[in-house]
Amino acid sequence: MRVTSVGHAVLFVATVVSATGCYGQSPQAGDPDEEHIEDLVTASHILANEGILDSFGHVSARSVKSPDHFFMPRAMPPALVSRADIVEIGPDCKPVAPDAPRLNGERYIHCQIYKARSDVQSVIHTHDLAVIPLGLAGIALRPVVAQAGFLPPQTPLFEIREAYASEQSPEKKRGMLVLNAHLGDALAVKLGRNPVILMRGHGDTVVGRSVREATVRTIYTHIDALAQSGALALSRNITAMDDAELEFNATENFDADRPWQNYKQRLPAGR
Repeated sequence: MRVTSVGHAVLFVATVVSATGCYGQSPQAGDPDEEHIEDLVTASHILANEGILDSFGHVSARSVKSPDHFFMPRAMPPALVSRADIVEIGPDCKPVAPDAPRLNGERYIHCQIYKARSDVQSVIHTHDLAVIPLGLAGIALRPVVAQAGFLPPQTPLFEIREAYASEQSPEKKRGMLVLNAHLGDALAVKLGRNPVILMRGHGDTVVGRSVREATVRTIYTHIDALAQSGALALSRNITAMDDAELEFNATENFDADRPWQNYKQRLPAGR
């Protein structure tokens, strides 16, 4: 490439750094982690655009080359995430690079689920207002729409007070955020083999075998919760999918790429 001026040279260097930079590493062409990271950035934008991720939610992706590592954005609004904001995090839940920026405090949600679930390739934590009321009211999220047939008959609810009660510590402070490994482990145990867990007053956490699957599950969990709440407003007697329908749904091999492309197309130009 020919650079014709100092200004152009500066712009060219800045563009290269923005496109390829990642705290703690210099990605190369053909890097198997790059596709995961690209999807991570896109997922952050999609879920923010759909109103599911607010200023504090976050998406992560497991590393292909180092499966005990994962990638997630620095502490920032999901709608603004770019490739240059992605941080590689090790099994100790600390950034690989010593000069990494401030991370999301709730990265322990991701750390401990990845440790507990080798099948999980992506973790998404949202403060989705569609699911929060169910946890507050003690009403289990149930699979009521066909596209949410990945849900169990009743989605588990994480009560952080129970996790604090099980911790042998003199520490009296306690909040609603998952800010350490103990709380992350308690969340992972409650999640079990499920794809989604609600968090009382705090939203939900969704997992998937890819970033795209986790993103689509997050969207349809949102849609399912809206449908269930809408139905409950009409009648206390609602009909959820039964075991036979859920079993058949699992064999239909729901294609995550189709809704992924749809929601990606809905992004504003340039995102």
